[in-house]
Amino acid sequence: MTVYRTRTTTATASAAAGGVPVPVPAVAVRGRSPLLADEFFLLAADDVTGRPRLPAGPVGYGLAAALLADLVDAGALRVHSGRLWLAARHVPVDALGGWILRWLAAEPRHRRVGTWLALLAPRAHGQVARRLTAAGVVRPRTVRRRLLTTAVVQVPTDTNRAAWAWARLTVRLQRGDPLPAFEARLGGLCLVTGLDDFVLTGLPPAARRHLHRETTARLPAEIAELFTIARHRLDGAAHRHH
Repeated sequence: MTVYRTRTTTATASAAAGGVPVPVPAVAVRGRSPLLADEFFLLAADDVTGRPRLPAGPVGYGLAAALLADLVDAGALRVHSGRLWLAARHVPVDALGGWILRWLAAEPRHRRVGTWLALLAPRAHGQVARRLTAAGVVRPRTVRRRLLTTAVVQVPTDTNRAAWAWARLTVRLQRGDPLPAFEARLGGLCLVTGLDDFVLTGLPPAARRHLHRETTARLPAEIAELFTIARHRLDGAAHRHH
């Protein structure tokens, strides 16, 4: 069995429902570089109220793609010809990343990127929310909805922190500056999920062209392939819905 080293104490449980492993929330990694999944989570919600800026489907697939991209960037996964491959036995990742790697190792017959995006998408928002809550970045709040229903939103504890990724991305797009590697990945996810309409609000038309050029030129091949498959999955889901 492949063992992956984590930076935090982890706890994992298996659910009987469908034999799908479900992680027990663990303490988030502190003092590390920003993770794509965390920043996309914050970008996809209002930086004051925490209310979502996108429907659940695009957010879920965007976060699933971001979680896999973080593991690719960590050297733990490889993407090739539409499949995922475990790349290393000992990679320092946080508890959530470690759970994904163990799940992949336990399912050697299933390697298609689309399959794993579909498996992770329904769980991704809750798992990243737990990580950010443990890190003190967001806190859950129950809000009233129509017809006497309620929903839980993740309210940022610091609006400046929540808007960090948005500010860095939009300033570069407005100026036409080259996008650093992290912002190129974040911009790519915006194009995958439709969040680019929010990011580009108020910017000149040239900013959209610049975003497309930069993501095309600066995304590594494996990340670009991962995002393309996520986009196709979302397009297929939208087509089936209609």
